[in-house]
Amino acid sequence: MREGESLEALRDAIAACAAADPKLQRFGAARHRYALAPTITDEQVLARWPDELRAFAAEIGGGGAGPHYGCVQLDRARELPGPDGYAWLPVAHLGCGYAAMVVLDGPARGQVWIDAHAIGVVAPMHPSVTAFYVDWIDRLARGRWLESFVPPGRCTLASALTGFLGFHEDRLGLAPGTLAGEQLADALAQLGPGSIELAGGPPLFADGDFVDPCVRCAQLLEGLGLDLAVVKPGLAPLCDRPESA
Repeated sequence: MREGESLEALRDAIAACAAADPKLQRFGAARHRYALAPTITDEQVLARWPDELRAFAAEIGGGGAGPHYGCVQLDRARELPGPDGYAWLPVAHLGCGYAAMVVLDGPARGQVWIDAHAIGVVAPMHPSVTAFYVDWIDRLARGRWLESFVPPGRCTLASALTGFLGFHEDRLGLAPGTLAGEQLADALAQLGPGSIELAGGPPLFADGDFVDPCVRCAQLLEGLGLDLAVVKPGLAPLCDRPESA
């Protein structure tokens, strides 16, 4: 589908993606399960939002199925200071604790940015929520990875794996970066389910909360022949948890 198509077309496209992925194997699908949250009707909540975000939340869903690990419960998300002091709102978890944010005012109003300030990455991703959503749907339909917007080697998981493999290289008397073949396979075989823990923090999580890996880290694991299950399952963002949690 293309940006500019009707919101109803987005709903149909989500249903088609769900039908094509019954085992929830696409990145993030096991988290959002292609299920949309109820629409938002509270005009006080919608009033400050850019037109496309307001229309999406009021006509399609107030969270749930969406890019990466899905959209957060938008009516429970908190506005925060964003680029150049303008306000922005979390709309999706990108993995590794990184957030997709919609800018609410200023010259970038309506744009979707990545907030990965923990690794020094704060930058535009898409010109609008619709563009963000359409890119996700198109990549699913074509069987392509989502864009990570994170430079290689910057995430905690990459550093942890480098240290882990470096330990084995030292133990075997190998030069850095030369672990390969059966020796590499033997080292990686020691990483069982949940053996890697990733911790997140604000804006979507409390400090130290376990989080799911981002696209860049998922690609790294796949390249090493490792299953995502080696990462301890992450928590849902704070605004997606039951009020009593």
